[in-house]
Amino acid sequence: MAKKLILLLSLILWADTFEQACVPCHQRRAVPLKPIFFDYLLYYSSERGVKKAMRDFLLHPDPKKRLYKKGPIHRHRFDPKTLQKALDEYWERYKVIGKIK
Repeated sequence: MAKKLILLLSLILWADTFEQACVPCHQRRAVPLKPIFFDYLLYYSSERGVKKAMRDFLLHPDPKKRLYKKGPIHRHRFDPKTLQKALDEYWERYKVIGKIK
């Protein structure tokens, strides 16, 4: 029973990373998350490629590596572990693989 409770709590905390860290800021700045995801998916085409490119860009923003051209570049302040959790949730939210019928 305790293992199930710990698993449930960790899943809740894991899912909250994206909602707390990314969504509010993107809403305030009026920078939509879905088009950014699809630009990366179109360019990199795989889960591993998308997550790696996004992680690299978010940790070290470079205008030359930027895919989504609308809006200013913002320096994100994530530690790599939190960023990876947020990217995993981001992928699960917007992925099209397995959702197309």
